[in-house]
Amino acid sequence: MNIDFIVRPHGNIWTFEPATEAAKEFTAADLDVQGWQWLGPAFGVDHRLANDLAAALENEGFLVGEK
Repeated sequence: MNIDFIVRPHGNIWTFEPATEAAKEFTAADLDVQGWQWLGPAFGVDHRLANDLAAALENEGFLVGEK
């Protein structure tokens, strides 16, 4: 099973990398990711929001994990 969103903690910022085509499409269409949040192929979020975002993505049917 492929991880849809690869999550990496970096202290106060956690990155979420959409790794599958479905995750990329969902990010573009349904997440309000600003241009300044992109760090290469991943977008950064405040660590206080990361667990809630991961849970919301899992509720949408995505597999979220570290790689």
